[in-house]
Amino acid sequence: MENFTDDTVVAVASFLSPGDMLSLSLTCKRFGAKNGTKRSSVREEGTREVRQKTEALSLMEVAARTVFHASATKDEKKALPRREDESWFTIYQEYLKLFRLPLQFDKMAGECFDYVEGSNKTKVCTNGGYTSDNTAICSNIMRAGKHSVSFQFQLTMDEEQRWNEAVLHATRAAAGFHRKDLACGIMRPTTKDITSENYEPLDTCDPTEEDLSRFSLKQYEGDVDCCMLNAKVGKGLRARWEDTEVDDRYALKPSNRNDSFHAGEDQQFDWEGMEGSLGEESFKIGMVLDLDEGTLDVYKNDRRLGTMMTGLSGEYCWAFTRAEGDEHLSVTIGR
Repeated sequence: MENFTDDTVVAVASFLSPGDMLSLSLTCKRFGAKNGTKRSSVREEGTREVRQKTEALSLMEVAARTVFHASATKDEKKALPRREDESWFTIYQEYLKLFRLPLQFDKMAGECFDYVEGSNKTKVCTNGGYTSDNTAICSNIMRAGKHSVSFQFQLTMDEEQRWNEAVLHATRAAAGFHRKDLACGIMRPTTKDITSENYEPLDTCDPTEEDLSRFSLKQYEGDVDCCMLNAKVGKGLRARWEDTEVDDRYALKPSNRNDSFHAGEDQQFDWEGMEGSLGEESFKIGMVLDLDEGTLDVYKNDRRLGTMMTGLSGEYCWAFTRAEGDEHLSVTIGR
């Protein structure tokens, strides 16, 4: 055991998951004590020396930090700026969830979605009958950098349903608005209460039309709390939650935030690459969120359509919303 040094412990611990590292740090004093393992560095900034904060780290935190820096690319590290006092266990876990593990719909708000058996929460489907205003959320928090996702849609429609869909979309378009069946994109991170039965469970949930600020992890300064693609007609959708109420299903009451997005205007908007999917039973929507540039780019069947939204800031999660429809639907989330 004389050769079982701290460096050996760190090397062996690198094969553990972040959760196992945390468990070891909590159950063994040698692994969990912050007693002398410190990080201190000096970097040059122009002609000035900038001294970074010194911190004590446990052996397991050193292991988590070591694996993160050895595994993550430069861009992946850039996408995970460390918050104040955030542990390296959390950083390592977030890194795995964002860039290495399969994306999952780990939150579902509303009563009309089920997980597809054996999909490990990567695929959801409607559970029969007419569905309205349900949202499946991937709770991985994107805080900086560039992130990508794909939503694979599979619909099953008979001839009558296909005819009804065409008539409804044509009728509503003639009246000046567009039906929103399927929407996918980004929304602010929410607490688990959005799906909890102990906290006013939501029978329906549409982040593009409802004020969900009470479920938000924190207050955000940006003007866009939700931005999604109306997949059937190709239009964009945007919403602000704070101080926003639904006037009717297609308009928002005034909000006290930045006037660059005028509340009261239709939350559906045209953009450069609009392309719908009416009548299609299988298609894939891809998205790239660049939080350094504040942009959301959209792809269809691996073909880039364009930039749907600019000026985005703050934290977001991927999400999919089924607003209305009676056809059977399944959606798979991937990278």
